[in-house]
Formats: sequence, C-alpha cells, structure tokens
Amino acid sequence: MKHNRNKISALLLLLCMSIALLCSGCSIGNRQVYFASKSGRHTVFKIGEMACSREEAKVYLANYKNLYGKIYDTDLWSGDYDTKTMEESIKDAVLSHLTKVYSLNMYAKTKEITLTEEEYSKVSDAAEVYYKSLNRAERKYTGASKKDIEKMYEHYALAEKVYQQLMSGVDENVSEDEARIMEANVIYVTDASLAKDIATQLKNGASFDRLASTYSEADTIHVTFGRNTYDTAVEDVVFQLDNDEISDMIEAKDGYYFFECVNKYNEELSEQNKATIVSQRQEKAMEDVTSAIETEYYSDFNQKLWDKITIDQNEKITTNSFFTTLDDKIVF
Repeated sequence: MKHNRNKISALLLLLCMSIALLCSGCSIGNRQVYFASKSGRHTVFKIGEMACSREEAKVYLANYKNLYGKIYDTDLWSGDYDTKTMEESIKDAVLSHLTKVYSLNMYAKTKEITLTEEEYSKVSDAAEVYYKSLNRAERKYTGASKKDIEKMYEHYALAEKVYQQLMSGVDENVSEDEARIMEANVIYVTDASLAKDIATQLKNGASFDRLASTYSEADTIHVTFGRNTYDTAVEDVVFQLDNDEISDMIEAKDGYYFFECVNKYNEELSEQNKATIVSQRQEKAMEDVTSAIETEYYSDFNQKLWDKITIDQNEKITTNSFFTTLDDKIVF
C-alpha cells in the first residue's frame, strides 16, 4: 500500500476524530477515564488488558515530528515558530492515533480477527528493516528494541486490517438527491408582519436582491447548501424550486424564509459532497466500533508519564518511515 507524505495510512484519517484525553476527568467514547497508577510506570494508557508503552508512544512521536514538522521547506520546529504549541499538537495527534489503534485491536479480539502467518512474517520483516534504519540517537530517544518494534507493527497491522474490513462494509453509493448542493439567494426575518409584507412585495414584482439587502437578517444573501442544512419545512419547499424560481414565505422554527433559486444542482460541489458523505459514513462506522469497545472496557491514562514525555529536538532524530516501512511490506 503506497502513500504520499499527506496520506501515510488509512489510519491517519483518524486524526480528524480526536479523543479528549488531556485533562483530568475526561472520557474515551462514553466511558470515564481515571488517571491513576494502574497503567504502570512505563505505560501511557490501557484499554482493557492492552497497554501502550512509553517506547511505542515515542516511536510515533519521533515519526510525527518529522512527518508533520515541515511544510515544504519550512521547518516548524525552528525558533521562528511556537514550538510548544507544535509539540502539544503533535502529542494530541499521536495520542488520538494510538488510542484508535488499540481500540481496533480490542475490537479484533472480540471478533476473533487475527493476522495470518504470512502477515506476521511481513510484520517481522518490516520490524527488522525499520529497526536497522534507526541511528543511535533515535534508539536512545525511543528506547525501543527490535522486539518492541515488531510488537508495535503487530498492533498497527492488525488495526489497519480491521479498519479496511470496516471500511469495505461502508455503503459508498450516494444518490444525487442526497449529495445535491444548491445555490440560492435568501431572505430571513424573524418578524411575522415584516415577512408578510415582504411576501406581498415579491408578489407585486419587487426585486429579491433589493428586499434581501434591505430586510434580511441572515449573515449573507447568497447561500450554498445541501441536505440537513435547514429545517424540514424549508427543505420541503426549497429543493422543489427550479432555477430562477422564488419561493413563497416559508415559516420555520427560527423565523421566516424566502429563497430565490440560482442553481438547483451545482454539479461540481455535489460531486465533492458525495465524497464527504462517504467519509462521514466511514467516521460513523469507526465511532460505533470504538465507542462500543471503549464503553465496555476499562480505560486508564497515565497523565503523569505523558506529561514527562517530550519530543526530542535533536537534529539527528530524523526517522519518518515507521508507517511506510510496514505499508511497503503488507497490503490489506
């Protein structure tokens, strides 16, 4: 499975689904997380019986630092930028990624999904390649042995295997009506008598633009929107309009609307929306799985240890191939 710099793995899409783990009393999914010593001195967090080690977290941190620490030729870790905020953002992303990996591993256990012998062999090969790529500074910072790397790759590979299976079950068929993006001009007012007056003026041929500029309380006159943007009462009328057609007064929960249809089907935006809808379905599938796992199993986060872990700014720590090394070996 080949990836470019901005798409290291399908799993990295999970970064958009961050988990609030960084303050006392937060939760994973719908389950409370208790910050105690149960995780162990060198364990960052536990989900069920699975424990994420300090070494695994540091391997991810080192790779994330080098993968996302530069934009083109700009080094975001230089003194010209807020490196503290950058470090916090990277740590947030790594923690979110790792908790998802471990949740997917727990899900695999419940569904008896495992790696095949061939996949284990490729995991072992990838671990050997990646471990050999680490220089002295990188090995010292991560503290990871070859055996540790192999175990990390087992977690990562199994999570990606489960992820791909979950995504294959997501319906990618989106109807044109569901994805439809419409362009229109809008007048929105909250006063009933004013709305009736606007309705009368429109029937008498008044300019929609002039009335919108004069009376509308909306932030903008021209709107681009899809399904589930407005109340059902609005949608039932608006999505029946043809180009250049003006609606009658529409009474909604929050006020009164008038729409002038500019383009009832923006083809380019509608196609883009299809991809967005599929992505939302994929995220929902992931949320359903992880919420179920995280609700069922006790979760524990070692805040004290996590606060002590930092991202080493040593210029000799340049490793960024943890994900691609495995992806070059194995395809799900």
